Amino acid sequence: MFQKYFIALCLLVPCTNTFAETVTKSVTSTSANSLKNQLPMAEWGAINELTITGPMGAADISFLSNVAKATNNLKVLNMSGVTDLLEIEKGAFSGIKSLESVSLPASLNTISEKAFMDCTSLTTITFAEGLTTINDRAFCNDSLLTSITFPSTLGDLNVSALDGCDNLQEIKVTPGNQVYSSISGVLYTMDNPTIIKYPVARVDEEFTIPDGTTNIGDNAFANCKLLKSVEMPESVKSIGKNAFLNCKGFTNVLVGDGVTTIADFAFLGCENMVAVALPRSLKTIGDGIFSRCCNITSIRCEADVPPTYSPLINNPFVTEDATICSINLATCVLSIPAKAQTKYEEAKGWGTFANIEGFQVGK
Repeated sequence: MFQKYFIALCLLVPCTNTFAETVTKSVTSTSANSLKNQLPMAEWGAINELTITGPMGAADISFLSNVAKATNNLKVLNMSGVTDLLEIEKGAFSGIKSLESVSLPASLNTISEKAFMDCTSLTTITFAEGLTTINDRAFCNDSLLTSITFPSTLGDLNVSALDGCDNLQEIKVTPGNQVYSSISGVLYTMDNPTIIKYPVARVDEEFTIPDGTTNIGDNAFANCKLLKSVEMPESVKSIGKNAFLNCKGFTNVLVGDGVTTIADFAFLGCENMVAVALPRSLKTIGDGIFSRCCNITSIRCEADVPPTYSPLINNPFVTEDATICSINLATCVLSIPAKAQTKYEEAKGWGTFANIEGFQVGK
């Protein structure tokens, strides 16, 4: 149904903005799903800033999305005065390159998958209190976002919602949220047991995880541009999947004393890393934890018992895909407690290192 409106718009209005001055328009909706009847199509080619108040429904969002994609002129969309709208549906505003600012209504409780993905000019997104759910890749590749503030009502955030936000420098949470918190622009679960997301464009080269944090979440530090080191307190027990994916500033990594588990691909793509130190507390490791870390020349593991991994994995230090580089097992030096050397030499995976050297504990 809405496809015909999209085609008609491309015929009736120019699909690029030839207007020199900003054109604003305010519309008061009288009933949900009636927006197409209240705004003449011929006006859409000129509108840069649109304010909508009153009831809206899913059909209104679909119509608005089709129009915005056809004209590619809409820069500011203010829906803060809208009522009755419960959800921004999957992909609704994805790929609208002109969109710079969006304000959402208090009635909204869900932003669905890819809702604002690839809005590459978007710099401001304003949430109202009432929003509870943000689904995966909702703001993916919105590369001009530098800051985002989540409302106190948000309780379900898919962290992939912020993937590809390459200039994001801070993530804030409105006080009163019972699930999430923010410390100096970094996102945690409430009372910070888990670090959820470190903004990829944060300017600091070094970061210290607060004492009391117990988990580094999946993708928590993924693709951080400038980060060179992360200090982990003893309270940290687990490192999630892809936690430090493509942290290309890492050279020497010291995994904190207290960590017992490192999940799959935790350091995938840290291509400038040359040395790794693993703690005595380490019990299990996942698949490909150092995949594409081709320059590692030394690994020191303090554990008296070789950390185990899934029996489904042939070797956690290399990949079966010959096109993906891994640690060079022939040249990389594995240093382990001297009293445990035989255990390491006989252990699956660990025993494939050609150079295993024992050291005296405490030295």
